[in-house]
Amino acid sequence: MTHEAAPGLRWTVETGAQWTVVHLAGEIDMATQPDFDGALDEAAGTGSALVIVDLSAITFLASIGLRSLVRANRDVEQAGRAMRVVDGSSAVTRVMEISGLDQLLSIYHTVDHARLG
Repeated sequence: MTHEAAPGLRWTVETGAQWTVVHLAGEIDMATQPDFDGALDEAAGTGSALVIVDLSAITFLASIGLRSLVRANRDVEQAGRAMRVVDGSSAVTRVMEISGLDQLLSIYHTVDHARLG
């Protein structure tokens, strides 16, 4: 099912036997951040051992979105599970590098690589 909340952000959640992937597209900024949090919570709420956040179709990632990623990662890890992030786009990769989150989060370039670890 595709969700579209605030204009500019869409997401789908895909669940496998041991993983859940939330595929996001559009922009993550002040206007879409509550929906981004909702998408992350939906994926984490499946209880899968592995949560993958696919940002490969994100065209803009504001700092408020980084805060959401850190929170989601903390929540998933506290539940004894793992979260991996797919950057896949230069807009996301650059922000991750500048902020240092590429050192804190498990970053992969494709969903398939994230699934395999």
